[in-house]
Amino acid sequence: MNLQLAISTMVFYHENITKLLPLLNTFGINNIEIRPNDNHFDYQDPKTIEKIKKEINDNNISVKSIHMPMNGVDISSPEEYDRVKSVREIEKVIMVALRLNAKIIVVHPGGKCNSIVERETRMKKCIDSLSEIVEFSSQWEIKIALENTIPGRLGDNWFEIQKILDKISSEYLGVCLDTGHFLLNQEENEKGILRLDKEPIDWKNKLLHIHIHDNNGKTDLHLLPEKGYFPWYQLFNYLKQIQYQGYLIVEPPEQFQIEDYLIKIQHVFKRIEEISSSLIIR
Repeated sequence: MNLQLAISTMVFYHENITKLLPLLNTFGINNIEIRPNDNHFDYQDPKTIEKIKKEINDNNISVKSIHMPMNGVDISSPEEYDRVKSVREIEKVIMVALRLNAKIIVVHPGGKCNSIVERETRMKKCIDSLSEIVEFSSQWEIKIALENTIPGRLGDNWFEIQKILDKISSEYLGVCLDTGHFLLNQEENEKGILRLDKEPIDWKNKLLHIHIHDNNGKTDLHLLPEKGYFPWYQLFNYLKQIQYQGYLIVEPPEQFQIEDYLIKIQHVFKRIEEISSSLIIR
């Protein structure tokens, strides 16, 4: 299996993305997921978008996906004004993806749920929002990948995500598996066991995208693979079984010694390729 690897630009979130792109090219890391942020990547300014497009081309970078904005965007918001505003922000990002030739937008189903009633309300709002977003994105043949969230938020379990997929039947809506969030949501006696085949998702047809990072099972640390408790061999074996064709995006925390860290990313890429090539499907 030839896994396709990339990195999230959240690794350099505190600096403008134009400072990161030449470094990525130097280290032979040419596939990225962009994480929007006013100081890092201003998706609202057309001139900035055109400048970034040129920089991406000049540095032989390919944008595989764009993450939804995280500054107040919540498509499940019970407040209708905020919900509609969030939908519009994601639609803006879809148009940016079109300019940068990205094919996937990663979207969180919703925010923190303080009660069962609020979770039900947020689910309805999420479905309303995604129905509109997917209809919009399908016009441009850009797919929406729903990311499993950290504990306590809408979408922190696969049954909720499957419910959304059942309500919105579209080839342009699928799943982004976040390995760190998956680990956080596991019961203590299940940690280190994958069992994706026991979950309600049709992984072969609906898995569009993967975020890879690790943790201690308690905190969203965004460690590099094999630095925590996530079962990487089980994941790569399962991806081989279902013939996964998408990208694996390394999602590291912000780094201030970026060149040293990119060397670590190179080693991670090599290690993943070693593991995947050694697997025998059972």
